[in-house]
Amino acid sequence: IHKPMITIKGLLWAPEFHIIEDRLYIFHAATTGEFFYEECHVMKLREGGDPTCAADWSMPRRVVRKDGTELCEAGRVISLDMTVIQVNGECYAAWSERQFVPEDLGAWVYIAKLDPKEPWRLASDPVLLTKPDFGWANNHTFVDEGPFALIRDGRIFLTFSSAAVDATYCVGLLTADANADLLDPGSWTKGNYPLLTSRSVPGEYGPGHNSYITDDDGVTWNVYHARPGVEGPRGSGIRRVHFGMDEYPVLDLTEERDLNPALAEVSIEVIVQRD
Repeated sequence: IHKPMITIKGLLWAPEFHIIEDRLYIFHAATTGEFFYEECHVMKLREGGDPTCAADWSMPRRVVRKDGTELCEAGRVISLDMTVIQVNGECYAAWSERQFVPEDLGAWVYIAKLDPKEPWRLASDPVLLTKPDFGWANNHTFVDEGPFALIRDGRIFLTFSSAAVDATYCVGLLTADANADLLDPGSWTKGNYPLLTSRSVPGEYGPGHNSYITDDDGVTWNVYHARPGVEGPRGSGIRRVHFGMDEYPVLDLTEERDLNPALAEVSIEVIVQRD
C-alpha cells in the first residue's frame, strides 16, 4: 500500500546531529501543521554528502515502532526531543511523549533500542524512564523532556528538563551503570533535586534543554538555553562541565568559581643546589 508523502509545515523542534555506523543523521520533531501532530523524525545525509547542502539530506521520516506502526497516535499524543545513546555496541533512543487527549498526562521520557541500519525504527518496545513526579518538575505544567546522555567512566548521566519553559525550567538527572540493562527502569536512579535551576547561576533564569560536546582537548562543555531575566527572551549558553569528588557532573560552576582571578597568574622560584 503506497502512503502519500506527508507535508511538514512548521514547529520544527530540537534538531540533533548523531553519527550512527559512520552515517550522519538529524533527529528532530516536526508536524503536519497542528501542534497535536508533533512527532519525532529522522533525516539521513547521503553518502559523501555535504551537511550544509539541503539537497544532500533525505526527506524526514517519522519514527515508527519495531512493527512499523506509528510511535504515537497523531492528534492525541505528541513525541519530540529524541536523542541517541550509543554504548557497548548498542544503540538506544530516548525521547519525550505527551498525551493530550482525552486528558493531558504531561510529558514523560521513554527509552528503546534503535535499529542502527534504520534509525527511524525502534528495535524494542518503549520503556518509561521518568515522569514529572517531583514538585520542581510540575511548575506551571508537568513536564520531563529534552533527554541527553553524557557517558563517563562506565556511567551514564542522562539529563532532562522539567517544568514550563519559563523561569521555572530546570535540569534533572538520571544515572545508570553503562553495563546495566538500560531497558530495565530499575537500572536507573533519579536525583530528587535538579542540577540546574534559576538559583544556580546569578542572572540566568530557567536553564534547560542541555546537551554536551567535547572539544579537541577532551574538555566537556554543557550547551543549554536560559533567560537573562524572569521575563527575558531565551538565549543559548555554554559552560565547562566539572566533575565532583563523586564523579557526578557539576553544571553550575561559573567562571569566577572556576578560577579565582587572583590566582590567574602564578609564579614559582626554583633553587637548584649541588650536593
